Amino acid sequence: MKLNVFLSWSGTRSRMLAKELSRWLPRVIQASKPWMSDEYILKGERWSSKIGDSLGNHDIGIVCVTPENVEAKWLLFEAGALSKALDHARVCPVLLGMRPSEFDGPLSMFQATVFERSDMFKLVSSLNAKLEENRVNEDVLEDAFDRCWPGLESKVAQITSAEIEADSTTLPSTIKVFAKYGFPEPAVGSSAFFKEGFESHHIYDIAAQVARQRLYQYGRKNRKLFDKEHWDFLSELPDRINDGFDFKCLFLDPDSPPHVLESAHSDPDFRDQLLRSIDKARKVLDRFGIDFSKHCRTYRCHRSVALTVVDDAVLFTPVKLDGGGTVQRLTKCSFTVINSHSRFGQELVDGFLAKWDEGGSFN
Repeated sequence: MKLNVFLSWSGTRSRMLAKELSRWLPRVIQASKPWMSDEYILKGERWSSKIGDSLGNHDIGIVCVTPENVEAKWLLFEAGALSKALDHARVCPVLLGMRPSEFDGPLSMFQATVFERSDMFKLVSSLNAKLEENRVNEDVLEDAFDRCWPGLESKVAQITSAEIEADSTTLPSTIKVFAKYGFPEPAVGSSAFFKEGFESHHIYDIAAQVARQRLYQYGRKNRKLFDKEHWDFLSELPDRINDGFDFKCLFLDPDSPPHVLESAHSDPDFRDQLLRSIDKARKVLDRFGIDFSKHCRTYRCHRSVALTVVDDAVLFTPVKLDGGGTVQRLTKCSFTVINSHSRFGQELVDGFLAKWDEGGSFN
């Protein structure tokens, strides 16, 4: 008896994961026979009909889900088709770089597997159980898994860290979350322009929901980021940082030259506001066990742009001056969202990282 496994993927990283699983599964369960479109559809064959025919000939479907493809239409189509051809218990999303609580929509109806040792062994055990009287003895299965897991883990670690050309998937998913808060629908091309809402609590809500790999903040006081409204995100941050999440926050240095402080804000007590904001951020991060000095630094210069980087999406707005040469308030002002892999997006991210590298550290 063979266990026919349909591997569904969409996007570069998902495809790489599916390929590794297709090679790995038969080494753990010899009776398994994986199928994925990238390998078995020959040139000249009808692509959609070939996959449609194949969906109904499989015992179980594994859907390779990454932050980039969680909203991909083709992935959702295959998952829906699998659930009709099989039953819900036989459709298994495997999450790479995500947790079950971090995605919703059609895929959330299935029991997800996180790509980590314990969860993957549970998945393998459930696949083995589908073989019924032909299933492998549990001890034999565990030995095979232990022998083959390090190789797969190493390969997938390379996939996770690989520099993969973006296909602008983060931008639409970010915009979709904006819509939940009543932002008007933008004209979407290589970038999206919003007439208002920058540095609002909604922006930080969206950043907390969307971010999977990194969150960079380049502001003055950054006060709202550390308000209680976002403590759910901050409480999860230590675990996410341990898993490789990159969190960086740049504050204006309270000891910057007077002309920098005076042009950054018109309030006479602005330096004291900065000190209080930095102290608040330190206390909040300490509360959640996050080393403030590793994730917060200062800059001592005029900004030409304010920005927030959420994975591959860069939210930015030019810094505008009033008639007296003082920076205008940015709360609720217009802003643009652009992909970080575009030329201008990469320049903005590189500029932030340069400021980070030369920034002052907190002791």
